[in-house]
Amino acid sequence: MSLHQNIDASALVDQYQRRVDLIGQCANEANKAEFERKWLSVLRACAAWFSSLPLSATLYHGPGGAFRCTVETAFFAMRLAGGQKFGTNLSSEKRRRIEPQYNYAVFLAAVCSRLDEPYRHFQIERDSDRAVWNPSVHGSVGTWLGASAYRVMVRDQLLPVERMRTGMLAQMLVGSELLSWLDGEVQSEMFGAINPVMQPQGVESLLHKVVRQAVNVADDADRKAQRGVFAPVSYTVPTAVQVAAELQPVVAPAPAPAHAPPPGSSLAAAASGPTPVAEPTAAKSTDASEKPSTTESADSPVEASQRAPVESASLSVQPPSEPAPASSAANQWSLHAAVGIAPGQEAASEAPVQKPIDPTAMRVTPRAAPAHEKAAAPTGFDDVLKGMPNSVREFFTALREDVASGAAKGVEWNDKGLVVAKRLIGSYGLASSTLVEHMRKRSLMVADASTDITLAPRAGQLILDRPA
Repeated sequence: MSLHQNIDASALVDQYQRRVDLIGQCANEANKAEFERKWLSVLRACAAWFSSLPLSATLYHGPGGAFRCTVETAFFAMRLAGGQKFGTNLSSEKRRRIEPQYNYAVFLAAVCSRLDEPYRHFQIERDSDRAVWNPSVHGSVGTWLGASAYRVMVRDQLLPVERMRTGMLAQMLVGSELLSWLDGEVQSEMFGAINPVMQPQGVESLLHKVVRQAVNVADDADRKAQRGVFAPVSYTVPTAVQVAAELQPVVAPAPAPAHAPPPGSSLAAAASGPTPVAEPTAAKSTDASEKPSTTESADSPVEASQRAPVESASLSVQPPSEPAPASSAANQWSLHAAVGIAPGQEAASEAPVQKPIDPTAMRVTPRAAPAHEKAAAPTGFDDVLKGMPNSVREFFTALREDVASGAAKGVEWNDKGLVVAKRLIGSYGLASSTLVEHMRKRSLMVADASTDITLAPRAGQLILDRPA
């Protein structure tokens, strides 16, 4: 049976530093020192607790798998908790104070949910004295092992799940100092969510639901990773500099022509005086024998067309006894055949001249008119809602616009006032309890039922005009 070595807690945390940084973003602490005191200290304690132990024989079964599962579960739980609202039955002031505690409680419950999972699946035997690890007695396996190696033996029969034991180990890991920061009700929900029940019966708290979903997501992620088959890379990956050097085009210098007339000779001959025009048959033989050189073939079609009159003059005065090399002519015509240019069409392939665009003459597409104009604020809006928070004022404005367009349902008048459904209030990002609290302070609330609230006519007129 092979021996396994203990891994230092700091090295284990550094191995998953990327996930730890993502947890730090979700923690949203004011400074780094506070994050290290409340969050990173717990992760370091988990690294010392698990060391290099695997989680189970089927999930996270590699070295250090238990700690990797803990970090990923905590990250998934923090991501899921970011879109939830805890303590919705509390007042707005108390909820603002207690929401950071729930966020921290989600992290602690996710971190501590797998503390006794390796103990349920394996027997950890220390090599120095053949002692077997028991977390309830010995605490963290890293401290218990010290410098000694250990053996991992799979149990013949798994130990049953004991959530009370997991909660006791969580108290040992976190400590009383960090737990004292949580209120009593938050502590109660946190310990009820540690090692969550995968198939809950009856009412389930929101904290328990978030941790349960995070555990499922982490397990599914490891199953998918185990099913994936990745071919090993059998070659060295080149660096970016090597790739850039390979992709950089290499321009070969054009070969010099074998025979080139002295520059300006054709122009000088043309300017010296009139010359007799050759016979048509002689001109054809001259054109066939005098092909453009390789240097001329590299010019663009525009340049070729610009030089056409000069070349025609030079061809008329050059003697037919000085033909260009046959290899240069063959190279030029083979290049023309490759790009699809027929003989004699070089000058005709000029680039089309684009006309300048006048921006003032461009047509402007008229902007489509909005589906409905923004509803104007009713009379007395600022007087009735004077001193209200911006969230309440924005709620009244948005709800009035939706009622006017017919997009909002569940708003109607009765003999007492305007009835608004609570589920409709929550869809605008405002808790119904917050709205009720502010309306009562200004005597604008008539009734608060279980599913709806009734606003006084003064406040109801701001949302929907009262029928005559």
